[in-house]
Amino acid sequence: MPLQLVYKSCFLILLFISGTVIAEPSKLTGDNVLILYKKTDTQSKQVAEYYSEKRHVPESQLIAIDIKGSPEKISREEFKQINDELATHLLPHIKVLVLTWHAPYRVDCMSITSAFTLGFDEKYCSRPSTFFTQCYATAVSPLYNASSEKLRQKKSPPLSIMLSGQTFQQAKQLIDRGISSDYSQPAGEGYFVRTHDEARSTRWPSFKQLVRFWPSKKEVNLHYVDERFLVDDTLIKGRKNTVFYFTGAVHVPMIETNSYLPGAIADHLTSYGGAGIRESGQMKVYRWLEAGVTGSYGTVVEPCNYPEKFSNPQILIPSYMSGETLIESYWKSVQQPGEGIFVGEPLACPWCND
Repeated sequence: MPLQLVYKSCFLILLFISGTVIAEPSKLTGDNVLILYKKTDTQSKQVAEYYSEKRHVPESQLIAIDIKGSPEKISREEFKQINDELATHLLPHIKVLVLTWHAPYRVDCMSITSAFTLGFDEKYCSRPSTFFTQCYATAVSPLYNASSEKLRQKKSPPLSIMLSGQTFQQAKQLIDRGISSDYSQPAGEGYFVRTHDEARSTRWPSFKQLVRFWPSKKEVNLHYVDERFLVDDTLIKGRKNTVFYFTGAVHVPMIETNSYLPGAIADHLTSYGGAGIRESGQMKVYRWLEAGVTGSYGTVVEPCNYPEKFSNPQILIPSYMSGETLIESYWKSVQQPGEGIFVGEPLACPWCND
């Protein structure tokens, strides 16, 4: 079936808030962002304040959250208390929630970004209780393949993302990349890799289809790369002007040898890519950010290799290149995001044109 490109269609809807007429945004800005930082975490607050300054987020939209330490997960009861306290801050114009920490990253069986956007609900978990020992498909996100107009509607929930790094300097560089990407209209390369890891390459049919039907005159060239014959090596190394890179592997080799344009997106299908920031175990999505990418995504619990639980580039890339922000394009591209976490600079908008 031919790829159907998503084109931007913006219109204004008048909202009446506190007696003031407000136009629904045609592009998300700092006015639409609520930043959450950990009250006892100096770096988290530092990142929040820097992001607020650079993206012109009103000071009243920086909120301290009382989370003790850096646990991997919090309980649904703890999350409910935090969410209840946030209720008065979630005004209709707030469309983005930015979490300036990297732990906790889970709420029970859900990722914390999905819990904030979708609300905690076991239907978004493949293992909703200890009685389940196998993987299952989860509920479909109501935001899957949604129009930008729907995502910005008054009743649409804010889209959540983590914005952090192992150091403040890494987070600062990420923020700066996102900002510098705005309106840049980059011309570069996109890579869609089928690896020797058959279990983690379940997205390869959609990769191949996307590249096959991609318009030849687009400013970004897309490449389907078959690496089934390679083990512990890759053809994607030393590449310049990389804008997109999607693959599947426990560890993706040589990513630091590539140069990534501001606003670049990359992710790899593996079980625990979103489970924290540590170096041990499976490669974490933060390695992409440290290599120079602006946004990524990974799961925080065992999802099995359902492609629906990971980004669909056939939706993500046309949306992004039609002028939507990174967070809008990413969120709408994952059909079952309950177990996955979004990381990066949410307002990056390389193809914005207004």
